[in-house]
Amino acid sequence: MRRGARTAGGAVAACLLLLTAACSGGGVLPARAPDVTGTVALRADGPVLADASDAYFEGMSLGSVQDAAVVRGRDRVAAGVDELEDGEPVRVWIGGGCRESSPVQCDVVALHVAP
Repeated sequence: MRRGARTAGGAVAACLLLLTAACSGGGVLPARAPDVTGTVALRADGPVLADASDAYFEGMSLGSVQDAAVVRGRDRVAAGVDELEDGEPVRVWIGGGCRESSPVQCDVVALHVAP
């Protein structure tokens, strides 16, 4: 084996190890700005988005985050939708399009409860 190939292989392995370690510390959020921000409002039928930065998303259900990444704080600790509390500030990422209704129905792919 050539020395350069061995060095390149070691560098790739080191990068993968660092990436794995970085991701295991908390939830992964999309590498783009959130689609909307607001606060959690707890309703009888589940949590919804209130005080939305874009009125289009006002009242959108946050219940669909069951299959999404829900993380808390600066350390991005994984959390569940059942841990959301009334009035908490959130950043929300949407995947794909939204279904037109009132309130709008979107597939939430990630939710970050701000510190």
